[in-house]
Amino acid sequence: MISRTLSTSQEQRTTPEHLLTWVDAVLALLAGGLSLALYVRTLVPFPLVDDSAEFEVLAYQVGIAHTPGYPVYLLLAKLFTFLPVRDIAYRVNLFSAFMAAVTVAGVYLTARLLARDRLAALFAGLSLAVSFTFWSQAIIAEVYTAGAAFAALVWAGLLAWYRTGRRRPLFLAGLCGGVSLGVHSSVALIAPAVLLFLWLNRKRWPNFWAAAVLGAAIGTLLYLLAFIAVDLHAPPANIFNAAYGPARSSWNLSQEDLDSPIERMIFIGTGRQWQGAMLTGWSKLPSRGFQYVTGFPHEFAWLTILLIACGLPLLFWRERSLGWLFLTALLIQWTFAFTYQISDYYVFYITGYMLMAMLAAYAAAQITAWLARRPFRAARLIQVAALLAILAFGIWRLLAPYWESVRAGAIPFTHVEGYLVDDETETISRVAERVVEQLPPNAIVFIQWYQLYTYYYAAHIEKGRLDLRFVEPAPHADRPGLPVSVIEFIRENIATHPIFSTQPWDEVEAAGFSFQARDIRFIRFYQVEQN
Repeated sequence: MISRTLSTSQEQRTTPEHLLTWVDAVLALLAGGLSLALYVRTLVPFPLVDDSAEFEVLAYQVGIAHTPGYPVYLLLAKLFTFLPVRDIAYRVNLFSAFMAAVTVAGVYLTARLLARDRLAALFAGLSLAVSFTFWSQAIIAEVYTAGAAFAALVWAGLLAWYRTGRRRPLFLAGLCGGVSLGVHSSVALIAPAVLLFLWLNRKRWPNFWAAAVLGAAIGTLLYLLAFIAVDLHAPPANIFNAAYGPARSSWNLSQEDLDSPIERMIFIGTGRQWQGAMLTGWSKLPSRGFQYVTGFPHEFAWLTILLIACGLPLLFWRERSLGWLFLTALLIQWTFAFTYQISDYYVFYITGYMLMAMLAAYAAAQITAWLARRPFRAARLIQVAALLAILAFGIWRLLAPYWESVRAGAIPFTHVEGYLVDDETETISRVAERVVEQLPPNAIVFIQWYQLYTYYYAAHIEKGRLDLRFVEPAPHADRPGLPVSVIEFIRENIATHPIFSTQPWDEVEAAGFSFQARDIRFIRFYQVEQN
């Protein structure tokens, strides 16, 4: 009798549940479609600056970008450059909006598998959709919504395997995880949590490792092939021409050290440029943590925050291995983001916000399910009403401050401190167009990163001036100052190329050169001349 009871209990624990239905597919598409409409309505319609300008240029030209390269992202974004709408910048910005919508749909599916409630899952997806950081990245050319989309697909596959025991979703999760290395390598931060989760469920659903490993191996191979293809294409504005080649001595590299695709892949893939900034800001943990907590009201409504706080304890209580999955993933994400010494570290919070939206959905589903079990006639109706109220309040609370911008079809965040787009951004791109018209043939211009690819966009895409080359002379590296290899670069090119700089460098003058001020369209440049 005891053995029969134990057998029945084991069977109940390992009996697969039903997969998602067509209703869930429709709701996922609805959530993604509504989000896409919001992002298109508020999309930045002009060329950008900084990293976003780089992605606009290199998605069109198909070339390796700054560390960690983003080859898969660039190949996918390239498809959007063929759309017959507006200009190249708008189309690449639109790709971010599309991938943000994919993320929202993926969050719905994952939350549906987690919480087993459609309204709660819809709440999770739309809560993320209107959160400040996610929305702000969805309307510019950036990699973070694309990275989040692949992360959401990994989570959806993982949860589908956990609920059903079927290995195909786990294979797809591994595949997306491997490919995501070419979208944004930070997606790999969830790998330790996933491995822990798989190990905790090794007895519940045995014989799964082959599917997970095979998927991850194939995905990683696709990433490597994408890197080689994009690297060998080597358009004029790729990052090795625009920064890493001329500045190679910043990392003790010679030209021969960057000659092969494998060497360039190692340089890019190991994050050589930013290694000195990773996991180094331990002293900032308290201040970053405080900023993170106080910034919650910009990301979620207070009701959503309360549900997030309840979600993790409820998950540990009801399904402990899921609790460990979410907690481990969040701790790793926080540790990396809080100690990363870059100016826009806050964008690395997006994956964590995605997980928190799912936890809020889980708490909402659990609490309202308790209401449905109360012994009165309208209990189920009260449950549905409560979920609808949570959904409406959680979304409108974040959407309301920007509603006038949405109605006007304007960019909502131009006056938010630290945001990439402000009132001067479009002016910078228009000035760049006028400057490149006046630059002499075959000119090389040393310019800072913020405007580097804005000038590439104006020259190579807007004006078709492929003879112009722009170089960041001193990219971020552990060594401050102008790299010695830049002086060598000047010596190699000054006889055949007019060379300009946005600032005079003492190291260049000390090497036997001089600077002559030149005003081009009211912008002061300094032409390098041989003494």
